[in-house]
Amino acid sequence: MEKVVILREDACGKLGLKHPAYIVMEKLSEVKARGGGGVLVETDDFDWALTIKAVAQGAGFKVQEERDGGRIRLLITA
Repeated sequence: MEKVVILREDACGKLGLKHPAYIVMEKLSEVKARGGGGVLVETDDFDWALTIKAVAQGAGFKVQEERDGGRIRLLITA
């Protein structure tokens, strides 16, 4: 299981000009190539969480969402 933490303070410039959803999809591709598992995404940005969830579901992944205070966790699996 890979873990990706993306905080609101992490501007796209800090992430190498990549949108957080793109970074998560890269991780999912790596995990899938190794034979499965999943990616746990933790963020404090609701908009990023919605985008990541929509992109992952659109690509055929299963997404489970949990909320803990100001954090959102997405468990994304094949």
